[in-house]
Amino acid sequence: MRLVRATLSDVDDLIVFFREAWEQSGPEHLGFTGATEETINEVASDEFLKKRLLNPDVNIYIIKGEDKVLGFASTRNIDRETIELSGVIMLDSATGKGFGTQLVEKAVSSAREAGFRRMVVKTEVVNERAVKFYRRMGFSEVSKTREKVERTAVEVMILERGL
Repeated sequence: MRLVRATLSDVDDLIVFFREAWEQSGPEHLGFTGATEETINEVASDEFLKKRLLNPDVNIYIIKGEDKVLGFASTRNIDRETIELSGVIMLDSATGKGFGTQLVEKAVSSAREAGFRRMVVKTEVVNERAVKFYRRMGFSEVSKTREKVERTAVEVMILERGL
């Protein structure tokens, strides 16, 4: 397994990864609430991914097996002190192997090295597995709010940790 910061050369593998993650999980899976086939088609597009990879405020990390991406984490700069862990996705077939932990640890260490002092993450309140995971990773609940994903209102928990 290799954990790397994604580059433009990873776009094709990321497209395959997002489609496979969607197919394995589906729209009812926690973490995908409110997402539609149209949403996934946008996220898994060459144009969208290249734009993200070229954005200096976004970092994307991937864990690659021999022939494909198994997991993904991204961060987005909020301000000079705060960075958001804006996405963590694993293939269902790769969960429970410590890859998510490795990805978050990489995002945390990279953010710390870049001088950020705080990392925030949002997750669905009902996604107990994610909430427990983020707490194990040192995050604490700050607040809850409702956000719209497509046309679905989702209650989310905002967690943060110091860096």
